[in-house]
Parts: sequence; structure tokens; C-alpha cells
Amino acid sequence: MPSEFEKPTIYEVAERAGVSIASVSRVLQNKPGVSEATRKMITSVMQELGYVPSNAARGLAGCRAGIIGLIFPDLDDPSMESGHETLLYFDEIIRGAQRAARQEGIAVLIAATHSASGRELALSIASKVDGLVVMARSVPEVDMRSLATRIPTVLLAADRHISGVDYLIADNEGGAAAVTRHLVEYHKYPTVKFIGGPSNSPDSRARFRGYCKALALANLEVPKSPWMAGDFTEASGRRIAKVILSKGSLPRSVVVGNDQMAFGMMKVLISEGIKVPQEVAITGFDDLPVARYLQPGLTTVRQPMRQLGAESIRLLLVRLGGATSPQSVTLPTELTLRQSCGCVNDDY
Repeated sequence: MPSEFEKPTIYEVAERAGVSIASVSRVLQNKPGVSEATRKMITSVMQELGYVPSNAARGLAGCRAGIIGLIFPDLDDPSMESGHETLLYFDEIIRGAQRAARQEGIAVLIAATHSASGRELALSIASKVDGLVVMARSVPEVDMRSLATRIPTVLLAADRHISGVDYLIADNEGGAAAVTRHLVEYHKYPTVKFIGGPSNSPDSRARFRGYCKALALANLEVPKSPWMAGDFTEASGRRIAKVILSKGSLPRSVVVGNDQMAFGMMKVLISEGIKVPQEVAITGFDDLPVARYLQPGLTTVRQPMRQLGAESIRLLLVRLGGATSPQSVTLPTELTLRQSCGCVNDDY
């Protein structure tokens, strides 16, 4: 029995009625192939559980597969000493997508692309599913354009320039602007540097734009490019910290492009006797669960990772339900203050 906080799903209806999901779908679609006795039993179970299918789910029930594909970049990061942290961002999105899909009685096919196999894998999956959710940098743009003409597609964390595609992003620009303003206006740090992610990452570019806008509003010099850049892994954060130490002078504060790089930087700096935040204030982006347990706790920007996954399913279902106009949705982010920026509990 579903809890009071969750909608009952088509799976639970089928299990309670002792029938297949296909039978429940036929009843929902008012299609033949189900006896009158079975139809009445399924209807009774739906009423008992309070199952109310969405219009989008009704539309999907008539599709050829009842499966949605989720495509992400390669989740295996051998550079990480603690590889599970690398997976947390994608894992949270996947969990949100799976839960939303499950509530609508939809199966999810998840695949991680390698640079050499992204096109072939995407094309293979597209032939087996009713729609695709694709993370930025998973599939070459030329292939994404081709896929979008063949199958409903939602792009996550990508630049908006492919027609016919639904786009879903977090407010990276606003989040980076908020944390930069906090360092500049609240703490009044004389220097605030930005460490970006990969140059081809739309998220990294948006976060740098937000950082620059905050500096401009404070009448501070705006750089043309990030001070340094990594690849969004903890290992690259460690490498950057070693480069900073080799320069012999520390910036007073640093806006780091994501939590994992911030973790790596803090680990190296603290191991070398550098005090965070007394000598260098550090912030991240994502608010991975481990951020709150660091010493000091990491000030960061929380993005709604599970909501991104769930919303991607909703957008796809709207298209599969008959909508023809693609949508572009931006989910809000939230500044989360902890000790690494110089705040203490009484400050917030």
C-alpha cells in the first residue's frame, strides 16, 4: 500500500488486482482484450487505492514501448580515490527520474555513453524507447539534432539552440551570482576568484556568467575567463590547490565551479596547514550530501537534483501526451551557508 505521501502507481494497481500492467493500460485506454469481470476488478482496485492517472500517462500508455531512455556521460571516473562521490550528482537526477516514472507506470532505460560510443548507443536506445532524456555532453550535437527529429527529447543542463527539443536546467547563473554577492557584500573579501569546470560545460559557463554579473554589480573588475579550471572531479580540485600553493600567494576567497572540486581543494589546503576560511574562504555548487559533514562545512549552492530528474519525465510525458510546442524550464537554486565561507551559526 503506498504511503500517504506518494501517489499509487500503475504497478501497485496491477499487483493488487493480480493482473499485468498491460491489462491495466487497456482499461485506462478503454481498449478491448480484457474481460468485463477483469475490467470491473481493475476499476475497483483503482478506486480503492485512489489511483488517478495523469493525462500524460494515459497518452503514454498507448505508445509502442512504455519506456523512457535516460542517457548520461560515462559515470566511471577512475581519477577519483572515492569514486562514489563522482556519481552522486547523476545518481540524484536518476533517482528523481525513476521515482517520477514509476509513479506513472513507466519503465526507464539508463545508459552511460563513452566518447567513442555515444552516437551508436544513443541511436540504439532511441529505437527501443518512446522518448529520451539526455544529459549535456552525452551525445554530439549533430547527433542530437538528428535524434530530436525522430523522437521526443529533453536535454538536461544544455545550451538552448536545438529546435524541437525541451530544455531543463537549474538556475546556475543566479546561484553563482548569489554566492559571489555573499562573499563580496557580506564578508567584504578583497579578492574573489572563480574556478570553472570543463570549457564545454554549459553549467560551468553559466556559473561563470553569474559570478561576473555579481562582480559587475559591485563595481569590481570582471575577468574575461575563469582564474583556473578543472574537470568537475575531486582529483582536479586537488591539482588546482597544489598549483595555487606553488604560486606562493593565496586568494582571499574562491568560488569553485562545483562541490567535488571544492572538496579536493579543501583537502589539500588543510593538509598543508592552510586554514579554511580564516586564510582562504571556499564555496562550491550542487550541495552534495557530504558537503554538510566536512570540517568546515561547505558553503555551496543547492540545486534541485532530484527535481531535475522528475521534471524531465514530466516534460517528456507532456510531449508524448500530444503537446507540440517544446518547453524551456529553469528550476531555482538556493544559497546554503556553512562555515567554509566564514559564516558561523549565529550569522545565518
